[in-house]
Amino acid sequence: MSSITETQICDELIAFIENNILDAGLKMDKDTPFADAGLDSMSIIQLILFIERKFGLAIPDTHLLPENLVSVSALAKCSYNLLSD
Repeated sequence: MSSITETQICDELIAFIENNILDAGLKMDKDTPFADAGLDSMSIIQLILFIERKFGLAIPDTHLLPENLVSVSALAKCSYNLLSD
């Protein structure tokens, strides 16, 4: 799975958020804070589960830190680093 890029993870996350979490017609940017977009803790859990299923990755609890769960780009970077290890 190391052939996936951080940008691809961002794109997949944004598509998932726009199609499954946000109201129809709303858009998400990779740097928009989740709180500003109206995502709550349950939405973030959905994102983590999506990443784990989509990329076959188990995100350890030690990586579920506030700084990794603030935006699409932060979560994608954390996921990419785990995939690259």
